[in-house]
Amino acid sequence: MKKTIATFLCMLGNAPAIAQEGRFVTFKTLQDKWGRTEHQVDRGTIKQEGAYKAFWTRVWMPKDKHPVAISAGRQLFIWSQKFAVDCAGQRLTAQFIDSTDPREQKRKASVQTARWTRLDKNPALNRVVCGGKLCGPRH
Repeated sequence: MKKTIATFLCMLGNAPAIAQEGRFVTFKTLQDKWGRTEHQVDRGTIKQEGAYKAFWTRVWMPKDKHPVAISAGRQLFIWSQKFAVDCAGQRLTAQFIDSTDPREQKRKASVQTARWTRLDKNPALNRVVCGGKLCGPRH
């Protein structure tokens, strides 16, 4: 009972912080040929796929306040990449497993062949995708 009350209080205390994050949550920032770009989880795409949770990201340019768009075959796409998370194993694919950019199809990995990284290095992603707490270690 005490654990349930503590969990509820933790969730209640974190509700404003989670609500402020909105639909997109940055989980990786890079410096590349376009300058600073952010990979942002699209919360609307998080879903269970077998033993893993998968999600799509958008690549965002904070300086210009818009997503990165790419063209392929006379069509314009918002650049998105798909990643997988093993919530039980607390790990994330370090490589994308799908992409909207047709030029990246040869570089994508599968969940079986991808390199994995520890999820504890990315608490925002753990919280958003796996429901990990902001209040400390799991009980």
